[in-house]
Amino acid sequence: MKLWLLMPFILGLIGCENIIPPVGGDGSGRCNSVSKKHPDNMTFVISLNCPFEKSCETKVFFNFNYYYDSLSTTCHRVHELRYVAGSESKKIRSNVTFPVMMSPDEHIQFSLIDEDNVEKKYDVDLSRIIHSFTVRGDSVEVTKFDGMESLHIYKYRGKRKSGAHDIIDLYPDSLKSGKYVFYQDSLYMDEISFNCGLGSQGSFATDSVFVYGTLYWR
Repeated sequence: MKLWLLMPFILGLIGCENIIPPVGGDGSGRCNSVSKKHPDNMTFVISLNCPFEKSCETKVFFNFNYYYDSLSTTCHRVHELRYVAGSESKKIRSNVTFPVMMSPDEHIQFSLIDEDNVEKKYDVDLSRIIHSFTVRGDSVEVTKFDGMESLHIYKYRGKRKSGAHDIIDLYPDSLKSGKYVFYQDSLYMDEISFNCGLGSQGSFATDSVFVYGTLYWR
């Protein structure tokens, strides 16, 4: 995975954490409070890795914005909620990555419940991302999907052993026909990486989901 391609997206979610030191409301510099209530909004980050002809692997962490306390200083609060998916139930905290299972129809479905027993339900459809490419004979056809922000295809320069490669960047506006086709020659790497953003998620339609990862077409 070419992580540098994800930096603008990831930094937009968590970048300030490393720039502004957390300061407690009492000016002590401590910021270790734990909230067990739902925030007004949150961002889920889902990593999706799909090896060729194998089951996809999915992991999730959730993140919240900074809030301003009574002294107008910045603090990042930890949130702890109960995660329920099928028969699985456990406490999870913000900014901690954990694996999740997909349903047979390639959805991620779960609930988050706070200390007041308020439940927020989520159903994220990953099927259009997973099946965004089709191998047809000696070519690969990539199709634009809902929420797509970018797709990246990698091609070696000259011999594969050199390791040098070019990146073909695809964006929604550049896919006028909604599709992109490339040929299965040995210079193309086996992977396609992507970034996807989905808004108005959850039963309250207040949250956002960012999905990134790698799809292997051979």
